[in-house]
Amino acid sequence: MKNSFKILLLFIAVTFQTNAQNSQERWDGYMAAYEEGKIGSTTLRMDLIDTAPIKDYNYVLVTGLSYDTADETGFPENETLAILHNVADQLIEIVKNETDYINVGSFMYNKERLEYFYLKEPKNLVTVIENFYKEKYPEYKFYVNIKEDKEWTYYNDFLYPSEEVQNYMADQSVLRSLEEAGDKLTEARRIDHWFYFSEEDEMIQCKNELIKAKFNVEHTNINKESSLPFELIVWRIDHVDLDTIYPITSNLRIMAAKFGGEYDGWETMVVTE
Repeated sequence: MKNSFKILLLFIAVTFQTNAQNSQERWDGYMAAYEEGKIGSTTLRMDLIDTAPIKDYNYVLVTGLSYDTADETGFPENETLAILHNVADQLIEIVKNETDYINVGSFMYNKERLEYFYLKEPKNLVTVIENFYKEKYPEYKFYVNIKEDKEWTYYNDFLYPSEEVQNYMADQSVLRSLEEAGDKLTEARRIDHWFYFSEEDEMIQCKNELIKAKFNVEHTNINKESSLPFELIVWRIDHVDLDTIYPITSNLRIMAAKFGGEYDGWETMVVTE
């Protein structure tokens, strides 16, 4: 289901310190349209991608509730959303009391919210969670499943965003920083873009294409210690709303790849008036 989607928007990212595992957790999220245009929302730990699969956490627990809603998107209304958040917190405590675990994310779609945990041992968690739902939330339909997933397929292939989604999230992150600085994102302004290449000839070819696309060359540089030593910085006056900047950066990534290089992002000034 997650192979076919349209990116819609990004939740606000949060980063916090977890005392239990003494490591930095980086949570983020995105929303997308899936089958028949239905919207789904994914929230997950992004920092696990460099270490997954994690040794000895070989079982995935997927569990959650179905709910009713009058919202045509299928998302819960405020009161129900508060209940679902409370359930998620309660599930963490239940799992914590039974086995070692890693909470990796959640997925809300088609009037259902599911939580995802990787476990060292399944223990008797299915029965424990079923009894919890029956006692605390008897009016809701529930789902509980534990299966072996040594390769962390649910995390890597289902929850974790594709490269396209990550690029969208990167643009959204820059815009969020601008808004936090007081920028209303309405004014066009200079936007600088970075490119890196392994060969000077490839950089020159890309530079010429960018000039044709009305970009101005700020400068080129060589860093012989880098695997991509040839740096190119260009700029152009553009608007920075997401509907404008994301197509621009997408095209620049394609152009960089065409010439064997990499597009390394953009930055701009804050406009508050």
